Amino acid sequence: MKYEFDTTIGEGSVIVTVVMEYERDEEGTYNENIDEVWFEGRNVMGIFTDAQFKELEMEGTMRLTSHLLAEADHAKIMAYEND
Repeated sequence: MKYEFDTTIGEGSVIVTVVMEYERDEEGTYNENIDEVWFEGRNVMGIFTDAQFKELEMEGTMRLTSHLLAEADHAKIMAYEND
């Protein structure tokens, strides 16, 4: 599965689009990885320092978790309203 979000990075706080891939089963999510980082139409995945990349991974994992929780809550609300 894929999850995409925009964030800022670097001293100039430029906006990049991060594309993460992950797998999901009944236990939860796993294998969360950044697949691509886009800036002005170009994949800039290889230009980050280790520290910047780790920061992006942490932010991505937190955003993904939040997104999946919101998605589950929405599904519960829709199921409740349709009953």
